[in-house]
Amino acid sequence: MTIIARALGFIFVIGLGYTLKAKGIVRREDSTIFSSLVMNITLSTSLLVASATAQVSIDLYVPFILGILCNLFLDMVGYWEAKKSGQQTSVGLMQLSGYNIGTFTLPFVQAFFPLSSLLSVIVFDAGNAIMVLGGNYSIAASVDEEQERMTVATFIKNLSRSVPLVVYLVSLSLAVCSIKLPRELISALTIASNANPFLAMLMLGILLDLKLSWKEISRLAYLLSLRLGANILIAGVIYFLLPIDKTMKIMLLVCLVSPISVMSPIYALKLGSRSAEPANVNSLSILVSLVMMVLLIFLFV
Repeated sequence: MTIIARALGFIFVIGLGYTLKAKGIVRREDSTIFSSLVMNITLSTSLLVASATAQVSIDLYVPFILGILCNLFLDMVGYWEAKKSGQQTSVGLMQLSGYNIGTFTLPFVQAFFPLSSLLSVIVFDAGNAIMVLGGNYSIAASVDEEQERMTVATFIKNLSRSVPLVVYLVSLSLAVCSIKLPRELISALTIASNANPFLAMLMLGILLDLKLSWKEISRLAYLLSLRLGANILIAGVIYFLLPIDKTMKIMLLVCLVSPISVMSPIYALKLGSRSAEPANVNSLSILVSLVMMVLLIFLFV
């Protein structure tokens, strides 16, 4: 009953964000404020708090590598679909790639799973962030001769500017070195950390856009089914074939049902997209991920 109440609570907060936007109380543009708060403050404090109880094992290289490989596989799926349907291949590759771990998955893990299990998610997202913050774009630009290539310097600059990624690395380093932050500091950070699920879900509700025609929905459903199918295939390999701890397997499955990265439509626009499709598929992926996440919670919690 507690799990159901929490899951419904998350859905309610997303609905609240959408309603506030629909009523004109907040604008879609205001989501940038929430995004800044979540990415730079509440998410970062959640990671530091998680490092206090994290147990490091040698298997942690697995989530990091998978964070990169899963993105590469989705890049291949997006490229194949775009080429088959006659779309711009760089945009097609970009719009299905990446995982929104920080503002979607981490709040769920924080609310429903032991805090110590966050480390697998953190390490997966460290690999994912490398692709989301420039890796996927670099690959997409390389398949389109008209696009400007991202230089190594720009790529590294993007990574260094990502506050969550820097905090990921700090948190991981603390856990690996068995360095514990002072209890008083953890207590203070927990105040901001506890606000992360609410702010993240409210922001997702504000970003959600459901004004679509049936024709658009049909196309978007097809794209999302490709992404979902690819992730289910990866999930099967992870769950049944990888010789890793079951808790880590579950956390990796949770990562795989994450929505498309919020950076994907931004980079798609930079690649020359003139369609609302990347933004719309991103919005609908939130709804699909919400259903899948709740299903996983009922299966494994």
